[in-house]
Amino acid sequence: MQPQTLLSLLVGAAVAAGGILQGIQWKNAASTAADEDLQGQITALENEIALLKRENESLRSLAQGGGEIKVPPELITFVEKGLGLDFRSSPVVHRIATEELRDRVTASIESRYPPNSLGYRQQAWALMGLLTPDDRFAPQLAAMRSLGARSWFDDQTGEAWVTDRFDEASVPDQSALVRALGRILIFQNYPPTPGYPGDDASNAREAIHHGAAMAVENRFIARQAVGLGFAGTQTDSGARDLLESLPVFVQGTATFPSLLGTPKVERLMNQDKLLESLHEPPDTSSWFFPGGETLTTTYPVLPEANGELVIEESLGMLGLNLWLRTLDPELGQIALSWRGDRYRLTAKTDIALDLVWDIQLENEQSAEEILELALAMSGALAGAEKDPLVDETLTSPDGRRLQVSKPSPQTIRFSNSSPE
Repeated sequence: MQPQTLLSLLVGAAVAAGGILQGIQWKNAASTAADEDLQGQITALENEIALLKRENESLRSLAQGGGEIKVPPELITFVEKGLGLDFRSSPVVHRIATEELRDRVTASIESRYPPNSLGYRQQAWALMGLLTPDDRFAPQLAAMRSLGARSWFDDQTGEAWVTDRFDEASVPDQSALVRALGRILIFQNYPPTPGYPGDDASNAREAIHHGAAMAVENRFIARQAVGLGFAGTQTDSGARDLLESLPVFVQGTATFPSLLGTPKVERLMNQDKLLESLHEPPDTSSWFFPGGETLTTTYPVLPEANGELVIEESLGMLGLNLWLRTLDPELGQIALSWRGDRYRLTAKTDIALDLVWDIQLENEQSAEEILELALAMSGALAGAEKDPLVDETLTSPDGRRLQVSKPSPQTIRFSNSSPE
């Protein structure tokens, strides 16, 4: 069936689903006897419509000059040999219009998280100081991943894409295709487990999968350098300028798989341990930092929630590293003392959100270092002229209450609460 035909069918299905949803909403307005059941149906239909929209976008890009590219057999063989795996089915690589890639990447990032949770995560990160209220995590991260990209892998669907500028005779384009094929091969052999593993575990999985694909790409580039004199790809100046303009949290999330994932995987490949790590992937980002493989983690138990639980998550060593670098680019190394963290976002009302974040450190000395920095962050967020004291409550211009405490010698607690 042609993409245009499938597109028409899916559009019709989406319209029909929308009609059903509207009917349910009218019925709900007329009777509240089965609110919970109707709400469940509405949520299910909303999710179905969102899925249909994503499929429509995919088929629209194919219908507008997209389609699939022919994958050279020699590249398939190269990737299989490099990773020591076999494709379970023939890899399919789609072509997409360059101007549509960013929207597709944004949609993939948003669907990575549990439904309706990314917005709350973004608010929690802003309350910590990782983002500003004006930042938009998914679009900013998508801009970084799509600007100048020659290929892209969707880790939610297992599909790979190249832009409409793809040139099969170009060595940089071939190497980008090798990386995409590497991601497909890993996805086929080690698909994601059911359910969402958590933010830190998800970042760790992305780092090892992306790192493995980049390691194979690097070997391909090295082979071309020997055979053709190809010296490697050039850094895209537009991507570099964009990276420098983004919040440290977005920068670090975007570059973590390449900067720490790739060298880690290179060492694993040299030790013939890659497949072992793919089979039992790390569940925390600390595994990629120096000495992180042998760390013993202790995740804090947060105090009883006051309000409805919205999110409970861990930033991991990566998150603490980026939080510290938000204060000062030179402070990231202090995050190596991380031994566990947990934050919770609760809601008193739809707009009254409270955050509490506990960080467990290696020892009391490390806790004292983080304590001083947490006080500095608290003062900055509150707009105070000077940093607060431990246990002192600051009130921001919009009435939020910030406090830093030390519930144990090795634990720092950072809280940002809504006005009473």
